[in-house]
Amino acid sequence: MSDRTAVDLERELAMLAFVRDRLRASEGNDVRIPTTSVDQVLDELSSLARSPRVPN
Repeated sequence: MSDRTAVDLERELAMLAFVRDRLRASEGNDVRIPTTSVDQVLDELSSLARSPRVPN
């Protein structure tokens, strides 16, 4: 079972909405985002979330 919470899911969806909006702003409203791209973005986000943070 996943440790993701509703807050995690909302954050990921907000990030995807932001990416979609930026792509549409640069490519036009008809741009389509393949699900493989969405999977890649979520995988990268998850790997960043699991990475240990290095203090400044």
